[in-house]
Amino acid sequence: PRPIPNVRLYLTSFNLFRVNPIGLETQNRLVIQKRLFDSESPVMRDTFVNAAALIKANPASLKVGPQFEIQPIALLNVRASYEYTRFLGTMGFLQSYPNPLQDFSDDALDLREDNAYSTSGHHFLVEPTLQAKVGPIAVRAKFSLEYWNLTLRDGATTFYDPMLDSLLAGKGWVFTNDSDVVYLSGQWMVGARFSAVWPRYNEDQGVSGNTTVDNSHMRVGPVASYAFNTDEGTMFNRPTVLGMVAWYLKHPSRQEAMPFMLLGFAFNSDLLGGR
Repeated sequence: PRPIPNVRLYLTSFNLFRVNPIGLETQNRLVIQKRLFDSESPVMRDTFVNAAALIKANPASLKVGPQFEIQPIALLNVRASYEYTRFLGTMGFLQSYPNPLQDFSDDALDLREDNAYSTSGHHFLVEPTLQAKVGPIAVRAKFSLEYWNLTLRDGATTFYDPMLDSLLAGKGWVFTNDSDVVYLSGQWMVGARFSAVWPRYNEDQGVSGNTTVDNSHMRVGPVASYAFNTDEGTMFNRPTVLGMVAWYLKHPSRQEAMPFMLLGFAFNSDLLGGR
């Protein structure tokens, strides 16, 4: 495989459309990257540190901010991000609630669409990833520890996040996990993905003592992608189509028979040091 350049400036873009819940978003990063070690060892070969400016945009919100990433060994990657988030008051978002004991099904969100309003806040993320590859088989477990500090209307302590599809604390934590087992063959990737979201609440959201609230959800299903080419060091590297179908193992409001579906397109562009 081609070694990573010593210094690299590049753009990444991932664009997705999904159903159940419905969503459309573009996620883009401008990245400056420095290789850490010049090694032929499989464990030390693909090591780097980088800094990026990111922007995520969809019809309901806009997120911008810095991101820092380090991969000290091939088995471990860690990202830390800050996103200034602006909900636009469009498409029925943002909707907030006095506590997490609320119905946030699609029907309930549609009924309350006129209550949506624009607001802004801060979103902090730390995302450690464990990854390994043996022959054509690759495994990955990505975890996310996220903290929200969002300005909500008086009396509201939680809000519906359309990307994570759950009620989150306006000031509080949410944990997520995406784990993959895939088979790699040339330009193809096929496998399975498990995804989960665990919102956390405390007395600020009215959850204390014997009160328990579980708005977590989990889903699992097949994932596949095809790269139209495997070029590197160009202005249009690895244009890739990705598809995913996943059935809910648990969810407060979604029917297990109706799967989550996602279609995505990704590519990256080398601007400096790609070759």
